[in-house]
Order: sequence, then structure tokens, then C-alpha cells
Amino acid sequence: MTDEQPRPPKGRPFNAELTPAIMDAVLSVLVETGYARLTTAAVAKRAGVSTATLYRRASKSELLLATAEQIIAEEPVDIDTGSTEGDMREFLAHKGQMLTGRVGAALAALAGEVAHNPELASLMHASFFEPTRQHLDLIFDRARARGEVIGAPAEAVTNLVMGMILARTVFPHAAGERLFTSNDIDLLIRAITGEN
Repeated sequence: MTDEQPRPPKGRPFNAELTPAIMDAVLSVLVETGYARLTTAAVAKRAGVSTATLYRRASKSELLLATAEQIIAEEPVDIDTGSTEGDMREFLAHKGQMLTGRVGAALAALAGEVAHNPELASLMHASFFEPTRQHLDLIFDRARARGEVIGAPAEAVTNLVMGMILARTVFPHAAGERLFTSNDIDLLIRAITGEN
């Protein structure tokens, strides 16, 4: 039986209490061995749980999706500093903190696989791109309600943000340097507000 074969529906449900250990294991195995060698068996061993706990109840894609959902769930539901610039600076600061370390390294490990794996591409789009776009939609809608001018659609800004994230996670940058530099943030804000 391989990692991706159909799993019988019997047995007790997935144990949500194991999620922190399993999420940690998914990130560790992914960073250390890459997507191709990420298996439920390897995750179970790293998490210190029985293979049966995962093997019949979670495929590799389901483990990745659950981990991505946990990461996204840590993002603030809403940001309201009273200005578009303030909202964007706080939003990007949180993104930078969230994607530092193993999470960013895991994203880099997945980036190379996306072009060859439609299922993974769909998962990445739903787990990272869409939540970012939706969050930016909220920020921009509030800005327009305040009478502020927004010079770029949320989807275009999401492309810029995701491009910066991938550039910083895939290509090494100076030790201690933040995911988004001051120049990066200033450039994004000018693009959004239409200021020169």
C-alpha cells in the first residue's frame, strides 16, 4: 500500500490534539528531505505517533493542507490601524514573522514542485494565495470606505507579495534580514496608493 492509495473510512477520526506535533513533523521532514520524500510514515515517526494514527487517515496532500491551514489560522483575522499604509505595514510584518525559519524553508521546498504537480499547485493557491488576497481585499475595502484611493487591485498586489515571499525564501538573503525590507514595503505601498 502506497502513501496515496485510497484509505478505508473506518476507525476513529483524526486526533486534533496531535496537530501541533504533526504540523511540526511535517515542516521538519519537508525541509530536511523535500516534498518527494514527505510520507505519512516519515511524519508519524518524527511526530512520535503510531503509523496507524496517520497512515489510514491522512494522505501527504491532507497533511500539507492541514499544516497550511494551521499556519494561515495564525494570521490576524482583521487589521485596522486607521490607514492603508499602517494596515499594510502591520500585515507584511506579520507575514514576515510567520514565514521566517522552517515555514519559509518549507515553502521554498514546495515551490519547485508546484509546476510539476497540479494537485500541489491547487493546494498552494488555496492555502497561501487566496487567504492573502482575501486579507488584502478587506484592507482595500476599508481604505475605500475611508475615501482613500487604491491604485491597484488586491489580486495584483497579492502577486507582488507572493513574488517577494518566494524570492526571499527560495534565494538566500543576508542573515538576520527581514523577509520584507523597508524598500520592499515602501514600493508596495506606493503601488497601492498610487503615490510617487
